[in-house]
Amino acid sequence: MELRQLRYFLKATELLNFTEAAKQLYITQSTLSQQIKQLETELNVLLFDRIGKKVYLTEAGTEFLPFAKQTVFDAD
Repeated sequence: MELRQLRYFLKATELLNFTEAAKQLYITQSTLSQQIKQLETELNVLLFDRIGKKVYLTEAGTEFLPFAKQTVFDAD
C-alpha cells in the first residue's frame, strides 16, 4: 500500500467519480482505476462498487476510509 494510492482513494471517495477524480489529481482515469484496483487486491476487498461511470463506496470502503484519512493526515 502506497501513500499515493491512499490519496487517490480519498479523492475518489470525495467525488464518487473516477473520471473527475483523475482530472483533479492530474492523472489519467486508467491510472486511477489501476491504482485503486491494486489497493483492493492488496487489501483483498472491493472498496468501490462500479456501475457504469458511477462508483459507490462498499461497506469495506467505508470502514477503510478513516484509516486512509488518518494515514494521509499523519504523512502530511
